[in-house]
Amino acid sequence: MDEQIIIRIAESYGVKFKRLLPSEKGYRNESFPIVTNSGKIINLIIYKREPSIVHTIHNANRTSNFLADHGLPSRHTLDPRIICLSSGSWRKYAGLYNYLPGQTIPWVAYTRQHIRLLGAMLSNLHAELKTLSIDGYPAVAEQYYRLLRAIKEYITQPSVGTAIKSKLGLKINQEYLNNNLLLLKACQRLKYQQVLHMDFVRSNILFESKLSGKSQSNLAICGVLDFEKTAYGHPLFDIARSLAFLLVDCKYKTNQQVRKYFLYSGYQKRGSNRLPHVKLNNSIWSSDLLERLLDIFLTYDFYKFLKHNPYESLIDNEHYQRTRDLLLSRKVIYWIGDTINLN
Repeated sequence: MDEQIIIRIAESYGVKFKRLLPSEKGYRNESFPIVTNSGKIINLIIYKREPSIVHTIHNANRTSNFLADHGLPSRHTLDPRIICLSSGSWRKYAGLYNYLPGQTIPWVAYTRQHIRLLGAMLSNLHAELKTLSIDGYPAVAEQYYRLLRAIKEYITQPSVGTAIKSKLGLKINQEYLNNNLLLLKACQRLKYQQVLHMDFVRSNILFESKLSGKSQSNLAICGVLDFEKTAYGHPLFDIARSLAFLLVDCKYKTNQQVRKYFLYSGYQKRGSNRLPHVKLNNSIWSSDLLERLLDIFLTYDFYKFLKHNPYESLIDNEHYQRTRDLLLSRKVIYWIGDTINLN
């Protein structure tokens, strides 16, 4: 975006502009760090145009401000106003926020301490968000029900099914998808529903290292960003969404290690919230809800690879490979020639 436009927006907020730092692009926004005349750095965020974006921004701000008011390091607003930028049919929206220092983790650089801190911080977020009203937030179970319906419609297209088989050597367990649709319907009736982050992943968490009294590095989370996917539901949705990313991202950790550090050493032991368990026991499932939600989120990530990439290129995409292998191990997808057994 043109620097003069950024300056004009900043001036609309009463910001005394000195210079602009390099911008950073996110899923729904682009951030423009600004150095003010006083030397303070603040963050001007321009949001991408999409349906209901203003409502999405209000929910994100409401959640992040609430957490900041309760002492957690979330990005929060410096001005309550959302400014509309328009020219003909072109329209975007802007907000002014505090600037959070720190760095994200390269996906190959996770340590045990990183994973524990992620679990503890998500636990602390859940503990605080229990008291925030869910009024006005979308229901995450409904959101993923619609997404899973879209996935089913996509893979049942004859051309798509043929390409998945011929180019990737895979087939999808469609009965599994149907059962997960029923599961998401049932999840809408779960107790203990609350506001959730739903994008608590590596790119939205900032870390910093501080020197302790013994001159040793003391790692800490100094920022939680991007609350635009905030929704309400059972906390296991948030936990499973983050765990699904970690299982793919943590290249040099076993699945057992990731679960131990994130769920038990982090969320349960070092966080403020109790790790929830929901047991499924009916004619379709006999397992923990966490495991079935993991299947759903991994399936959604797999679908995004299929939807947005040439199939021929996927064999060279390590994130695709790791997602595929997890789904294979969980019997959600199969190599051609394998036998499908739901029991």
